[in-house]
Amino acid sequence: MKSFFSMFRRSADELKSIRCITATGILVAMFVVLDMYSIRIGEFIKINLAFFPLASVGMLFGPVPAMLAAIAGDFVGCFVSGQSPLPLLSLTAAAEGLIYGILLYEKRGKKLALFSVIARLADSLIISIALNTPILMYYGFMTKTVQQFYVRLGKTAAELVFFIPVVLAGLPAVLMIYNSAVGKHYPAPPKNE
Repeated sequence: MKSFFSMFRRSADELKSIRCITATGILVAMFVVLDMYSIRIGEFIKINLAFFPLASVGMLFGPVPAMLAAIAGDFVGCFVSGQSPLPLLSLTAAAEGLIYGILLYEKRGKKLALFSVIARLADSLIISIALNTPILMYYGFMTKTVQQFYVRLGKTAAELVFFIPVVLAGLPAVLMIYNSAVGKHYPAPPKNE
């Protein structure tokens, strides 16, 4: 349990690095652009790859920068699109960053592949289904019908078929690009591996 909480300290320490701030800023911009160019199906189904930059921040810098990136991306996205930020959805964005940061930070190789799948499943089930669906109903973006819930559940399941290969191939590529850009393997894998 001690190493779990020390992960948050190490992750918060990443915010002192210009590499972290710069890379996170670029990834937040990518998040906003990918969120703006969503495929909309009906009134309440939106498909996009905006989760991928958040997963990348979580993998590179941990839960603290990933949560901050998610909140920043949510607010910037609302500002750019002219929508008002919705506090409950901003909290779920932070939770999404938290999930990716906890599960992907300091993971490499086979552990990164395994935890990428787990993180994507957790994002789909916890954030999309368990949290965002009732929040969208609360704000009036969805009616409280069983049919809409089943459509959203089917949409989330269908996304997994596409999104899991994206994280399996994309996150190692991001790590490779990042390491070649900074000229070393950063952050270093934990000593217990």
